[in-house]
Amino acid sequence: MTKKPADHSWQGFTEEQGQLLDTLDFYGNNDWSRNTQSDIILPKLMGELHEVGLSIGQIQQAMQSLGYHKGAIHQLARWESKHITGKFEP
Repeated sequence: MTKKPADHSWQGFTEEQGQLLDTLDFYGNNDWSRNTQSDIILPKLMGELHEVGLSIGQIQQAMQSLGYHKGAIHQLARWESKHITGKFEP
């Protein structure tokens, strides 16, 4: 599990974007693994992140900056797919 440093700030992001990234980080406690709760929450959250102007690349970079590993970052792409197509791609 990756834990954001207490003094972390989202440089280059708006306050609203930062709040959504904080929420995404919170749900990353299991590297965004698929379960009943995440199936409901994460596609909606990915949509909200896009609505505030963030691309999947920006989202992934933001989470990488916190120390999430490659596998976890890949999971975000899978959730992006679920948000866009309704399917959780491999």
